[in-house]
Amino acid sequence: MRAFFGSLIAILLLALYVYLAYQGGMAVLCATATGCKAPLPAEFTAEMTAALSVVSGLVSALVITELSITQPGDAPVARAINPGASKTTTNLVKALAATYLLVWIAVGSWALLLGLKHAAILPAITNLGQAWFGLAIAAAYAYFGIRPPNPPA
Repeated sequence: MRAFFGSLIAILLLALYVYLAYQGGMAVLCATATGCKAPLPAEFTAEMTAALSVVSGLVSALVITELSITQPGDAPVARAINPGASKTTTNLVKALAATYLLVWIAVGSWALLLGLKHAAILPAITNLGQAWFGLAIAAAYAYFGIRPPNPPA
């Protein structure tokens, strides 16, 4: 039951992350297009900016934490699967974990590219992309177990 509610919270956070990033991204794209009827950067409120910052941090922390405790080459969350679970359950959990990771990567990459091209239009998206890039590098280091070498004694 604990795993179910933890998963539900993680999915709700990811959905909110996608929604807020989408709203901000569309505002940026609308500001650069003529005759656009979508939300403008001014409609991306300070509350939305704050929520995007907090939620993106929580989602990124979850990704980095999970990747840091996953053995390189293993699927994220695979260790949490009951050894007696059916193949269908095992495949479903692995697919959901992979989808979560891919959505995080896609949204972060999109924000990074928008921020690089239109940095001044909506700083919240620029900040999201830049923060995501640094966290993505940290996640890769965590997953692959890259550590600095020990200095010679």
